[in-house]
Amino acid sequence: MPDVLTRIKQRLEKILEPLGNLFVALGLSPNQITVLGFLLGAVAVATLAFTGSFPVFLCLFAFAGLMDAIDGYVARKTNKATSFGAFLDSTLDRATDALTVLPLYTAGLTNTYEALLLVTGELLVSYTRARAESLGVKMAGVGLAERAERLIAKVAIYLLLALNYRTPAYILFWALVAATYYTVAQRITHAYKTLTHATTSA
Repeated sequence: MPDVLTRIKQRLEKILEPLGNLFVALGLSPNQITVLGFLLGAVAVATLAFTGSFPVFLCLFAFAGLMDAIDGYVARKTNKATSFGAFLDSTLDRATDALTVLPLYTAGLTNTYEALLLVTGELLVSYTRARAESLGVKMAGVGLAERAERLIAKVAIYLLLALNYRTPAYILFWALVAATYYTVAQRITHAYKTLTHATTSA
């Protein structure tokens, strides 16, 4: 079963076909759109981190999300879907995951160690899936806090900070940390059971 973010992307692609067709007409490659989406996301995060402007962040981040949805459509439309494109998309997603922790630190919600704790957990969520799938374990839908859920939680924290609700924001931050590491544990457990069963059945 596809994860939440994949399902959202699939629905957005149908809605955004006209915009995707415009990018095709402009001659933009899927990889260029992927990079553009990442850069917009980075600008959005920097805007929030250093100016505290939540409305501007939300607009830029939403548009970056649209780019993330459209690149796959353009790749299929132009028959330019490549393994490198998938690799680039996943790599920049990880960079975005790390960058989206920055506003929590610059707003004074977390200290350096707390921010690093969340970043490490998010990277482990990604790595456990990638490594398990490289060993033939299906990981789609495994875990409480996949990427979409974590992004939604972070945007909710940003909103609470913008409204000056720091205590609820801090509670939600630790809930996110707990959910992230719980997801890591779920994926390790799932991989262990699957790989152990495969070994004993061989």
